[in-house]
Amino acid sequence: MHSVQPTIRRFTGDKRSERIGPLRFTTGQLAQLEEATAEHGYKGEGGFAADVVVAFITGRFTANLPLSEDRRRTHHFRAQVLRELNRIGVNVNQITRALNSDLTPPDVRDRLDELHHLLELIAEALLEPTASRKEQAA
Repeated sequence: MHSVQPTIRRFTGDKRSERIGPLRFTTGQLAQLEEATAEHGYKGEGGFAADVVVAFITGRFTANLPLSEDRRRTHHFRAQVLRELNRIGVNVNQITRALNSDLTPPDVRDRLDELHHLLELIAEALLEPTASRKEQAA
């Protein structure tokens, strides 16, 4: 399991005084809760569980506080893809500078147009899952 940067909500001066509970877990679920609590840098399970509930009901989810391992993996995969696309973009910019020197054969320009089109398709495909979730939530 990858470790994430601990993110603990900042104290705003509003103490949580209302209680809901007690929450009940199986032994295995409690062990998972304790592990997640420690992984995110919380001192106790109650604060962590409360932050998860508040994040859920307010619609604020972040990569630092995933509700499932699949969501974390998806975010990590997208981050890797975006990094690689950025590197490709840097290379395309370098190629473009070379092309603008007017010393490039026409067939290379056609291939670069195809490459540009493929990069646009990849970017659109990466955005689709996010857009469809937002549409479903609305």
